[in-house]
Amino acid sequence: MAPKGKSGGANSDLKQEDILQAVVFADSFVSTFAPVSDDIPRALFPVANSALLDYALEFLCSGGVQEIFVVCCHLAGQVREHLKNSRWNDKSSPCNVVPVVTEGCLSMGDALRDIDAKSLIRSDFVLIYGDVVSNIKLQPIIDEHKNRREKDKSAIMTMVFREVPPGHATRCPQDDIVLAVDNETQNVIHYQRIADSDTKHLQFPVEVIMEHKDVQIRYDLLDANISICSPQVPQLFTDNFDYETRDSFVKGILINEEIMGNTIKMCVVKDAYAARVSSLQMYDAVSQDILNRWTYPFVPDGCHRHNKDNFSYGRHNIYLSKNVTLARDCMLVENVMLGRESAVGSKTTISHSVIGKNCKIGNNVVIKGSYLWNDVTVEDNCVIETSLLCNNVTVYSGVKLSPGCVLSSKVCVGPSIELKSGTVVVHSQEDDFGEGTMDATDGGCDAMFGSKGKAFLYKDTSGDDSDVEEVTRQVWGITIETESSSDEDSECSEGSESPPDSLQPDVPVYYTEMLDTVQRSKDENISCENLILEINSLKHAYNISIKELTGLVVKVLLDQPFSENPSLSGAQALKVLTDSLKRHLMVLKNYIKNEESQRQCLEAIEARLQSHDFASASSAHLQLVTKVIHFLYEADVLLEQTILKWYRQVPSNRNRGNNSDDEDLEDRDNKHAEVRKQVAPLIKWLEEADEESSEED
Repeated sequence: MAPKGKSGGANSDLKQEDILQAVVFADSFVSTFAPVSDDIPRALFPVANSALLDYALEFLCSGGVQEIFVVCCHLAGQVREHLKNSRWNDKSSPCNVVPVVTEGCLSMGDALRDIDAKSLIRSDFVLIYGDVVSNIKLQPIIDEHKNRREKDKSAIMTMVFREVPPGHATRCPQDDIVLAVDNETQNVIHYQRIADSDTKHLQFPVEVIMEHKDVQIRYDLLDANISICSPQVPQLFTDNFDYETRDSFVKGILINEEIMGNTIKMCVVKDAYAARVSSLQMYDAVSQDILNRWTYPFVPDGCHRHNKDNFSYGRHNIYLSKNVTLARDCMLVENVMLGRESAVGSKTTISHSVIGKNCKIGNNVVIKGSYLWNDVTVEDNCVIETSLLCNNVTVYSGVKLSPGCVLSSKVCVGPSIELKSGTVVVHSQEDDFGEGTMDATDGGCDAMFGSKGKAFLYKDTSGDDSDVEEVTRQVWGITIETESSSDEDSECSEGSESPPDSLQPDVPVYYTEMLDTVQRSKDENISCENLILEINSLKHAYNISIKELTGLVVKVLLDQPFSENPSLSGAQALKVLTDSLKRHLMVLKNYIKNEESQRQCLEAIEARLQSHDFASASSAHLQLVTKVIHFLYEADVLLEQTILKWYRQVPSNRNRGNNSDDEDLEDRDNKHAEVRKQVAPLIKWLEEADEESSEED
């Protein structure tokens, strides 16, 4: 019988080997986010008011990882301080998080060589960047990798991919890949990043096709940047100093497969989320996905949050922290998050945006698709669209930020200026001689930023100034029109209303086709998911814009019950119509998501239920307007603020021409007034309910 001490030691060693480890890179080793990342490492960027690194750590802990090494290079002190003050440093932490400082490393390869030199890896481990957000179930993938390794020691890595079609919001153009896979073995035999290609055409090595019987080429995959690795991987980086990135490692393994005998497997997930915040475009896409709850359970109101911000979750994805101050007539439209101690002024509209802690937003401000970090001040009458405002930024009154603007920490701009698309602003910059740094508080700021402005236009010291605008355009994923391109557009528009080769939308035929499709979906009991696919395919076939599509969908769903039975009226018409809307509720929610589409829906309801063919039973059908709007409000399709704004708007196209136009406009005005008369009781009810809720608050 073995001595107790030795037995315990053996069991201890066995348990030590069974511990699942992970290596997380808190540095991306690139300057994509410069100048923002000059002050704060990318891994600590606030995404939905939580540090990006915490999403990666939560993902690993939920997957059963017990020991995590966080590799800190750039601004390592900030990363260590964050971990020290987080719950990962508590005794109750679900896993052991260890910061590993490697400030001299300039690449992922250098960091892994340092990890290997310190002998930190003892068994299979997870390799991941700290800017990855995912809810993939990791444990089954790890188990599959380990089982495969027991049978085949040459399988040194399993790469995880997510099935995502081309053009999807979470597919960054710079990260597009093409894979070739051996269907029999599931070995990756070719891996190519599209952005690395020197030509517009992909070039596959002939041996990829010739040496494998059954090859599958895939362009529908997003690299999740999650890899399950064997302990040999750090050793291979040490033995090959050419391996600087994971891409170079993968290519090296594939090229030398016959010599070294090592193989790389792949795992494809379909019903899960994974994306890397590799650019500002991806920062926006991932943030919106979190607000839309695609990353569940890692959502703003989830229990995974580490900070003191406990968020409430409301309709249309509105997330509010405690001690938030909202003016009574401000409007939070959709996908909005407000951090604690923040305040929003009167008549301010915010949509698809994240507001950090202690932010002060004035009156009559419009914020759309933007991200304000902590302690940001926005004064009255400002417009901020698709922009990033970092910590302690001040935007004085009357400022307009065009899409693509980036304001680094401590920047002040305004008042009464407009920044063009793609403007990147910093608080300090090197002097003209490169011998020191000029701070905005010391004066000498660019006059373009206003009389109170404390800012400089960002200059990329790594290359030519013209490159900065090009890079900014690419990472935001927007097209910035130059003067020459706008001139060309104006010249084209002078001669004709549209380019000669463009296809004109065929709305009447599309309407008829869609009406037949909806009728057939009812007769054959086709699901809403399939109906949406058919509507979308018809949209492309008839060149219908998304703006026209929303109104047409509502119009068809209102017309279908009456086209089937024209004699419907009264209570019977209401019942049949509401039953039809209930049946197609998923279809409506698919196309009615924001304030613009809600407005189009209301206008379509008004236009359809007061149209000429309905006017024969005018009073009966006009009464349906109130019922339909109330139904869609209760079904969370229409928002209260949008209904009130629609009700108060004045009819458009009021220009008077000849007598016939005057008659048409007068008739339209009468119908407009009649609709408002019918809807008035609903509006009164909404306003009274709003007053009661305000008094309760």
